[in-house]
Amino acid sequence: MNVFMKTQADFLLLPLATTFGLMAVFSISTVYAQPNAAQTENRNRLITTNSCVACDLRGVSMAGQNLLGADLRQADLSRADLRGAFLIGANLSKARLIGVDLSGAVIGGTVMSGADLQGSNLSQVNANRTSFTQADLTGVDFSGALLERANLEGANLHGANFKNADLYEARFLFSGMADTNFSGANLHAADFSEAEVSGMRTDASTTCPDMNPGPCIFQ
Repeated sequence: MNVFMKTQADFLLLPLATTFGLMAVFSISTVYAQPNAAQTENRNRLITTNSCVACDLRGVSMAGQNLLGADLRQADLSRADLRGAFLIGANLSKARLIGVDLSGAVIGGTVMSGADLQGSNLSQVNANRTSFTQADLTGVDFSGALLERANLEGANLHGANFKNADLYEARFLFSGMADTNFSGANLHAADFSEAEVSGMRTDASTTCPDMNPGPCIFQ
């Protein structure tokens, strides 16, 4: 390649490289953006009063925080850090929780009906008896989670990962599953009545609802 051709090629590639560079910077700034003053004030209000209905709490850090029984209905906690938080009995109905990190949190008995948890991390979470009815759980990571008697009726579980999760007596009535991973999961006595099960994946390490090893067969 002569110098002229190389110069032309470099000139053509420059805008493309600049575009990708800007996209990368934008992506990083979006993921790691710090909460603004209003969001920080809402966080402090939540900690003080244990209530913040319809609040903007995007990106706030509440890792390990005690939020037992907190009223967070319709709050926006997208990309918030709630690792290891205690949310037993909290009300997060219709909350926006996109990309939230709840790994290792204790949320037993929490109400998340109608909540949007797309792409969230709920690995190793203790969510026994938690209600996820009508929730959007697309792409949620539930690996290793405790979900005994959890209610996932009518939930969207497209691409959700339940690998090695305990789902004893969980309810999946009318829920939609496509590319949903249940390998290694305990599904003993789980109820899949009227659920779309054709897209769910089980294997020999799965315990089926009838206690037989997988792959599970549903009528």
